[in-house]
Amino acid sequence: MLGVVASPVQAKKKLPNKFPRVANYFLDPQISNAEAKELAQWDVVILGFENQYTSPNAFKKMRAINPDILILAYVTSEEVPIKHLKETDKKHPVYKLYNQLNEKDNWFLKNASGDYLNFYPGTRMLNVTTAWKKTLPKYMTKQVLKKHPKKWDGVFYDNCFNDISWIDNKVDVNQDGKADSWKTADKQWKRGMNTIMKQTRKRNKGKLIICNSNGEYYTSINGRLIEAFPSDFDGKWSGSMQKYYDVMNTAKKPRMVIVNTVANSSDDSNYKKMRYNLTSTLMGDGFASFDQSVDFHASLWWYDEYSVGLGNPISAPFNVDTNAGPDDFSNGVWRRNFQQGIVLVNSSNETKKIVLEDGYEKILGTQDTTINNGKVVGAVTLNSKDGIILQGRPTQVAGATFTNGTLAKVFGKNGKMKRNNFFTYNSQFDGGDTIIYLEDVNKTVTADETYVYVYKGGNLLTKLAPYGEYFTGGVNIDVDRLEGKNKGYRIVTGTQNYGPHVRIWSLKGKLKNPGCFPYDQVFGGGVNVAIGDVDKTNRGKEIVVAAAKGGGPHVRILNYDCELISPGFFAYGEGMRTGVSLAVGDVDDDGKDDIVTVPGQGAASHVRIFNSRGKEKSSFFAYDSSNHSGASVAVSDIDGNGKNEIVVMSFSIFNQ
Repeated sequence: MLGVVASPVQAKKKLPNKFPRVANYFLDPQISNAEAKELAQWDVVILGFENQYTSPNAFKKMRAINPDILILAYVTSEEVPIKHLKETDKKHPVYKLYNQLNEKDNWFLKNASGDYLNFYPGTRMLNVTTAWKKTLPKYMTKQVLKKHPKKWDGVFYDNCFNDISWIDNKVDVNQDGKADSWKTADKQWKRGMNTIMKQTRKRNKGKLIICNSNGEYYTSINGRLIEAFPSDFDGKWSGSMQKYYDVMNTAKKPRMVIVNTVANSSDDSNYKKMRYNLTSTLMGDGFASFDQSVDFHASLWWYDEYSVGLGNPISAPFNVDTNAGPDDFSNGVWRRNFQQGIVLVNSSNETKKIVLEDGYEKILGTQDTTINNGKVVGAVTLNSKDGIILQGRPTQVAGATFTNGTLAKVFGKNGKMKRNNFFTYNSQFDGGDTIIYLEDVNKTVTADETYVYVYKGGNLLTKLAPYGEYFTGGVNIDVDRLEGKNKGYRIVTGTQNYGPHVRIWSLKGKLKNPGCFPYDQVFGGGVNVAIGDVDKTNRGKEIVVAAAKGGGPHVRILNYDCELISPGFFAYGEGMRTGVSLAVGDVDDDGKDDIVTVPGQGAASHVRIFNSRGKEKSSFFAYDSSNHSGASVAVSDIDGNGKNEIVVMSFSIFNQ
C-alpha cells in the first residue's frame, strides 16, 4: 500500500475519498460560467493565479457544484512569460508579481556573455539564487493564498528543476561574468529552489503545495505533476511508475501526484491513450489527467471511465503473471482490486488475455462502445499500452429499500440504462423479504409478513412486530434519519395489506410515534412509504406515502410527526387501482430530493419523476409495456460515484 513513510498532515482540506481521482490542468487566462460548471466535475483543478482577478465568479460556481473540489494556483517558479512583462493593468496579479522585473534585470538568469536564457519558447528564465527566491513565496502567500482563501487550496509551481547546468554550457548563476562549473551552478540553484519551497510551506502550513518536474523538495511539498506520462525521460512506463510511487512514499501528507498524459491532438477520441493514463494512475492513489498537449493545457474532456465509482482500493497493485508488487514495476499486465471493481493495465508490447473470476462487467457507456458495452465477462483481451476498468456485479441496492430476489434494472433520470440487469440477492434473508443496509452504522433492517428485524453483521439486535404478532399482511419499511442528519435513524413502517397504518420506530424497537392513517382506515390495501427531504422549508425529512395493493395513485406527503403537510397529487390517472410503489432521492443532481413512482401489479412499469408539488420532471417505461406483473422502485447510488440512479425491480422475471 502507499504512504509507508509517516509525516504530519499539512493540508487542512482532505483529498477525495473516492476512485478514480481525476485532475484538470486548465490554463485559460479567463474562465466562463459554462467552463466553470464543467470544471466542477474534476476532483482537482489547476488554474492560473491570475484567474482570481480575471474570473472571480468561477470559483464560487465550481465550489457551489462541488464543495470538495481542490483548486490550485498555477505559477511558474523559474521563468516568466515575456508577455507578462508587458502587462499594464496595475490591478492585475501578473502586473503585481512581474512588473518589478523590468527594473531588476539581475534577477534574470544569463550566461557569461550576458544573454538571457530560456527553457521554454516565449519565456525568460529567472535566477532563483537572487531575491526572487523569497519574493515569489511571499507574493503567492500574501496576494494569492491568504488574500483569497476561499478561492485557493494550494499552489502549483511549474518547473522545479534540481539543477541548471544543462541549460547552457556557460551558465552564470553567481553573476560574476564567468561561466560556472556545473557543480557550483547546480548546488546554488538547488539551494535557491529549496528556499522557495520551504518559504511557501512555512507561510502556508494548511495548503497543498505541488510542483512540476522531478524536484527533490518533498520534505516541504505534497507532491508533483508528472507531465506527458509515460515519457522516455522518466524511464518509460516502468521508470515513470517508480517515480510516481517514490513521490507517494516520501512527500508531505496528504500526498498528491497528478499523472498527466497528452493526446498530442485536439481530438479527444484517443480513448486507448486515455485509458492507459487512467488505469496506470489507478495503480497508485494519484489523480489522472488527460488533455491536448504540453503546449495546450485547457481541455474539458470527460470520459465514461471518470464517472465510475470504484470505492476504495482493497489491494496493492500486482503483476498478474509474476505476482510482483510495486517494488518492481516491470512491464506486463498489472491489476489492482477495489471495493466495487478491478483495474487492469497492460504495459507490455504484446496483446494479453486475462482470465478472471466470476462477477465482473464492462462499463456501459457512450464512448468507445466496442469496449464500454456493458457485457458481463469472464476474461478480457487487452491490447498493448491499454487498460480497462471492470465493475463488480451488484447484488444489492445500496442505501435503499429493496425486495430480496427480484430482477433489477438501473436507469438514469431519463430512462437510459446505466448498468446490466441483475438479481437482488442476500443469502442471509429469504426471498421476498424487504431489506435496507445502513452502511455508516453497519446495520441491516429487514421486514417480512409480521416482523421487522435489525441486524449488525450477522447478529440480531432488534425484533419487533409493528402491527402485532398476529398480523400477517406484510410490512413495508423505509429507514432514514427522519428528524435530521444529526439525529438517530428511524424505521417508518406501512402495511402491505389491511388498513393503511404508518408508524415510526427507533432501531432499538421503541415506538417513537403511534402513527397515522394517511388514507381511509377502511381501505384494505395497505400503504407504501418512503423517506426524503422533498420540502426544504420543513425541519427534518418527510414521509411520502402512496396506497398499496388495489389503491388509487394518490401520493401524499407527511412531516416526521406523521402529520399531513401536503394534500399530494395523482401520479397516474385517478381511475387506476394498482397501487403505487415509490422512492425518494435526488435523481437529477439539483440538490433536491425527487419523488419516483411506478404502478403496482396490473399496470405497465411506467416510471415517473416528480417534485414535491407533483410537477413531472421526466418519465419512462422500465419494462415492456405488455408486462403488467408489477414493480417496485428505489433510488440508489449503484455506481458508487456520488450520483443516484433509479432502480426498478420487477415482481416477475418473464416478458422482460
